[in-house]
Amino acid sequence: HGPCSPKHSGCEVWSELVCYSLVDFEILKQKTKKGMGLADANGQQRIRVIRGSSVYDVTEFADRHPGGREIIEKHNGQDVESVMQSALSHVHSKAAYSILERYSIVAEKPDANRKENGEYLKEVSDEVERREKYIKNDIVDWSKPLLGQVELLGEKYFDWTHQQVDWPIRLFESDLAEMLTKASWWFVPITWVPVVLFMIFSSYRHLSQTPEVWPENALGLQHGPLSMPFLFVIGLIVWTLLEYIIHRWLFHLKPPANNHFLIRLHFSLHGQHHKSPMDPKRLVFPPLPASFFAVPFYFLCTTMFPIGMAQVVFSGIVSGYMAYDLIHYYIHHGGQPFLSYFQRLKTYHTLHHYK
Repeated sequence: HGPCSPKHSGCEVWSELVCYSLVDFEILKQKTKKGMGLADANGQQRIRVIRGSSVYDVTEFADRHPGGREIIEKHNGQDVESVMQSALSHVHSKAAYSILERYSIVAEKPDANRKENGEYLKEVSDEVERREKYIKNDIVDWSKPLLGQVELLGEKYFDWTHQQVDWPIRLFESDLAEMLTKASWWFVPITWVPVVLFMIFSSYRHLSQTPEVWPENALGLQHGPLSMPFLFVIGLIVWTLLEYIIHRWLFHLKPPANNHFLIRLHFSLHGQHHKSPMDPKRLVFPPLPASFFAVPFYFLCTTMFPIGMAQVVFSGIVSGYMAYDLIHYYIHHGGQPFLSYFQRLKTYHTLHHYK
C-alpha cells in the first residue's frame, strides 16, 4: 500500500501520522476477537478491547481501571460498546471515553516487504507517546510541577481538574516536598495505630485513677473506664460529621477564579485527586500534612472534655479517619469487592469521579 492520499481510497488516517487499509483493520479486529496476536514481542500478554471501529490496547490501564483489573480482563478481545453504556455496571462518562481514546492502537506505516494478508501488521500502543500527545495539547506544562500553574487557570481550573488523567502527577519542584506529600496506603496504619493505642492506654490510666465528671454542671456524670467505649463511639461520630462537612463544603467548593491562594489550596487538598484519581501515592493523607490537622483537633478535644475523656474521643476520631482513608484506597485499588456494600460504594464513588 502506498501513502495516504485521495487516490488511495482504501486508506484511513490513524493518529494523523500513519494509515493502513480497511482490510488490514478488519483483520486486526478479527484477531483481537479470537484472542490471536495478543502478545507483544517479549511474549507479554496484551489486553485489547474493541469499540465501534477502533481497537484499544488497555494493558497499561488495566491496573488503574476504577472498576478493577478483573473487569478489563473479562472483556479482553470483546466489543465493549454495550458494556460501557449499560446501567448494570454504570454508564461511562465523557471522561471515561476520553481516557479510552488515549489507548487507541496506532498502526505502523506498512513497509514494502509486508505480507498482503496482514500477517506482519504491527500495532503500537505506547504509553509514552500517548501521554506526549495529551500533554502537548493541554493547558498546563506537564514538564513542570503543577502547583504554580493551576492558580493561573482561572475560570478553566475547576473543569480542568475534572478532565482526568491516569498517570501520577507532580506538585512540587522540590524532591523533599514531593516525598512528604505522597504516601503509600500502609503509611496510615503505621503512623496512626500507635497514636490510637497510646491515647487509649493513657485514657484508661487517667480514668482508672481519677474518674472524670462531664459536663461540668448540674447534669454532669462521672466517667470511668466503663465509659470508654461510649466515648470512642462519640469520636467516630465526630469524624463522620467532620468528614462530611469538609468534603461537602471545602473539597467540593468551587474556588473563585481570581483567588490564586484558594485555587492552590483546593488543588493541594483535593483537586489533585480528581485530576489523577488512580494515582496510588496521592490517595491517602500523608502523615506530615495530616498531623497539621490532627494536633489542633487533639487540643480542641482537650478544651471540650477532661484529659482522660478527650484522649479516648480523639482516638475514636483518628480511628474513623483511618477507616475512611483505607476504605478510600481499597475502593480505588482493591479490585472488585466481594461484599455487596463495598460493590455499591465502589460504583457510587466511581460515578463521583467520572460522571
